[in-house]
Amino acid sequence: MIDLPEKNDGLGQKFSEMPHGASSDAHKCEDSALLITQALEGVPNPQLIQAVRGHFGSCMQCLNALDLEIRFKLAMAQRATDKAPPSLQLRISESLQRIDLKDITISDL
Repeated sequence: MIDLPEKNDGLGQKFSEMPHGASSDAHKCEDSALLITQALEGVPNPQLIQAVRGHFGSCMQCLNALDLEIRFKLAMAQRATDKAPPSLQLRISESLQRIDLKDITISDL
């Protein structure tokens, strides 16, 4: 089991269902994808990420995979804050105003 801080705020719950044999002294690379997904699910928690890093120990392949996923998640979060140019916003708004909702059926979605 991954050692988490004493604070009991539900963080340890994510790792209570870790793959069998995935203790901090018995790292298995095949468990890494699941651990990375669990650690980065929702709003990333630095304590949880650090616990996963510690679990991976000196396995550079797993540490690199974790770092790659973190960089990807950060890049996606940054891009999500970019706004469309005003001209595109206007075209989308005008197009949406022309749509008659009475003409749309569930099969159109």
